Amino acid sequence: MIRQYYTSPFQGGNNPLRVGTIASGTIFRLPAPVSGRPYRTRPWIVECFLNGTMGAAALNPVTGLWEDRYMRGRSDLVVLRSLADARRVTVAVRYLERMNEEGLGEGHYPDLPDVNRFHNGYRCRSQVS
Repeated sequence: MIRQYYTSPFQGGNNPLRVGTIASGTIFRLPAPVSGRPYRTRPWIVECFLNGTMGAAALNPVTGLWEDRYMRGRSDLVVLRSLADARRVTVAVRYLERMNEEGLGEGHYPDLPDVNRFHNGYRCRSQVS
């Protein structure tokens, strides 16, 4: 069965650190509609990704109410900063992915880090005597 539903928002291949499809620091030229003026775009930079919210994930035994939980690595929202006037806004990642497909972003995947370096691979080498 092809996994067409609930697809992963992360790059494929050797990616155990789950690097996403949009890099922090990517600059997007998003539309800034102003009435009575021609179509303009303004530059926005990706600052950070917010933790994902899983609604009603756990039952609190004391109050008997369901509580939300925040999970890292499940980011659906991103914080953008305007390079024109330093405003910050929160948008959905899917909006930026669509803008990337339309050519309003840099349009490349972030580089994958050296996994051996970050996962003690360099410490597990045998000692040469």
